[in-house]
Amino acid sequence: MKKYQVKMIKIPEEINLENYTLMLPSVAVGNVGQLCIDLLISSLNLRKIGSLWNSMFLPICGLDPYDKKSNSLCTTADFYLGTCHNIILLQLRSPYVGNSNEFFDELAQFIQQKRLNKIIILTSSYDYECANKSKFKIKYLTSDESLSNDENLLKNLCWISHMKSVKTDSTEQCYIPGGGFANGLYGYLKTFGIPCTVLFKYCSEGDNVSDALVLFKGLNEWLNLINDDTNSIKYPSSWEYFFGNPPSLDMY
Repeated sequence: MKKYQVKMIKIPEEINLENYTLMLPSVAVGNVGQLCIDLLISSLNLRKIGSLWNSMFLPICGLDPYDKKSNSLCTTADFYLGTCHNIILLQLRSPYVGNSNEFFDELAQFIQQKRLNKIIILTSSYDYECANKSKFKIKYLTSDESLSNDENLLKNLCWISHMKSVKTDSTEQCYIPGGGFANGLYGYLKTFGIPCTVLFKYCSEGDNVSDALVLFKGLNEWLNLINDDTNSIKYPSSWEYFFGNPPSLDMY
């Protein structure tokens, strides 16, 4: 890993993030990971604390997606903080087009410098890759021993360990078809001994709110972030515009 000062992550406040959990989505099929992060930010009323810029992602800027009355802007990659649960979320809002090495390196440095406890990557995979009835189950990869060694917890969570692999350079690695950079980042963090867990479910493109809710509820069963109550889940105001405005009646 290169030894240089992190410059692309901007968090103006001096915030102690030691033993916090970082959650981020991988831009993937159906954008399920991003939708799940949206649900977390909105339901937990998390506040924005900073941004990330990296040439890997297309630059964007827009209105606050969680508060119609806010004058704050959102960017390609923003950090949100939850001090009550010791979590920090990185929401990604645009496709990635560049080389991932610099982004992975920068993120690993940030994790190590801030002494974050563990990393959770949320993503999804093509449903046609699912050869059994686990389509509606959450699948996982983990290098976090506190999770992998807790057999009772994993049994209660009812997750399914992901076993699909692909051979590269005479080595065998787990592979998540359609899962974006999730597998690459997982492997990269693993080389530094950074505890990382990938959670995903199979889906197809379309209205993926139900997929995001499955991922959200599975994550919540693990971390106990909100009461297990549908009324506790708050949809972001920006979700009103998923499919544009209703068609004009004049066309009929």
